[in-house]
Formats: sequence, structure tokens, C-alpha cells
Amino acid sequence: MTDSTRAAKAAQPAPKLEIRDLCKSFGALKATQGASLSILPGELHALIGPNGAGKTTLISQLSGEILPDSGQVLLDGHDITRLPAFKRAAAGLARSFQISQLYPEFTVEDNVAMAVQAHAPQRYNLWRSARRDPQLREPARAALARVGLQDRAAVRVSDLAHGEKRQLELAIALSLNASVLLLDEPMAGLGAEESLRMKDILMDLKGRYAMLLVEHDMDIVFALADRVTVLVYGKPIFTGTPAQVREHEEVRDAYLGRE
Repeated sequence: MTDSTRAAKAAQPAPKLEIRDLCKSFGALKATQGASLSILPGELHALIGPNGAGKTTLISQLSGEILPDSGQVLLDGHDITRLPAFKRAAAGLARSFQISQLYPEFTVEDNVAMAVQAHAPQRYNLWRSARRDPQLREPARAALARVGLQDRAAVRVSDLAHGEKRQLELAIALSLNASVLLLDEPMAGLGAEESLRMKDILMDLKGRYAMLLVEHDMDIVFALADRVTVLVYGKPIFTGTPAQVREHEEVRDAYLGRE
């Protein structure tokens, strides 16, 4: 290793989230095969690959819903591989789901406030109305403002458009004071206008959070991502900038296709 290479490596910030040789099998199916990647502070890192590549399984191992057979998951250098999901969330790792998990009978603000209450370390006064508790409501309103839903706070979730539900899901993740966001197909089911709105929201969040984005819309991926990892059969085959991914022959053959 040359002196310039050592200097460049030393100047690079430590990863916020790091995956080392992660493996997971379901019987004979190898869903994750020695997956390794890192996400730097403020970086939006995209994970792409064909259907069945293991992207959601990998995200589930990072969030703690599935435990790997081997390998490590490090958050700020600390091994969280065996921590349950709620402890990972408390440590700063938040996931937004591919399928929205919301309470349709409650308002938009209620949904975020309940997430704040569920993940807060302190106990709340049982005699005080949760609807008036500033410790719940102020973080909820701040999160809604960050995703452009502040004017929809009093609307019942069942009355939201699909795209607004995805925005709400992201607001819930932001309300948990996370430093790392796992975004599992935030554009799924969105129309063109809704996708552009979500793209603008994620662009505004870039630099404030480390983000791992799983997404099939390549125009969105290449517009947002700082780096892209390509996953095929549970194994990363390449990591690079969007421009490098576009030109990589193996990636084009496996996933992007040729003109």
C-alpha cells in the first residue's frame, strides 16, 4: 500500500453501518452469501438487483427481524449482529417497510406520536392525555414537517392517498431519532408525481442521515445514490458510483441489460 493510498484511507470517515460476510440460508436456499458493504455518514447507498436477489432478506437481517447464520452487522463500530430489532432501533437504526404498517383508524399525527412513545426510554404520565403531551406531539410534528405532511396531521390514515402513506411511513422512521435509515422500496406503488415527491424528500434528507435504499426504479437510484451495490443471488457483485455501475459489464449482463 502506497503512502497516498494510506492517507486516502485514513481520511475516509468510519462507516455508520457495516456488513461483514453476512450469510443466511433457508434450507437449501442461500438467501445471503457473504454479503459485505459499508455505508458512510451522510451517504445514500443504494442496493439493487433482480427480483429474488435477496435484497429484502438482507435488509431484514440489518433491522434485526431475521438473524444471520454467520457474519457481522456493525453500527458505529459496535457489533449489533445478535441484538433484537427494538434494541437496534433504540441504537439509531430505523427501517421503513416495503409494505406500509400503519394504524388506519388513527390520525397521521397519532401514528407518529405512538411510534415516539413506543421507542422512547422514559415513561410517560399515564394521567396526562397522550393527545396533549408535548413530549410525544412535538417530535411527531417535526417529523411530519420533514416529509411535507404537516398540513395532513389531523387526517385519518385511512383517508390518505397511497403516496402520502409512504411519506407517513418515512416520518415514523425519522421520529425515532435514527442516524441510519433502511428504506425498503419507498417508491413501490407510487405514481409518477408521487415518486418525484418522494425523490425530493429523500434528496432533502441526504447528508443528514446514512441511508440504505432498496429500489427498482433505476432513474431514482441513479439520481439519488452516492454509491450503488449490486446484489445477485444474495451476493454483492459490484459496488461503485452510479456512473461506474452503468458501465460495468457484469452488472449490465446480470441486471441492467444492454441498449
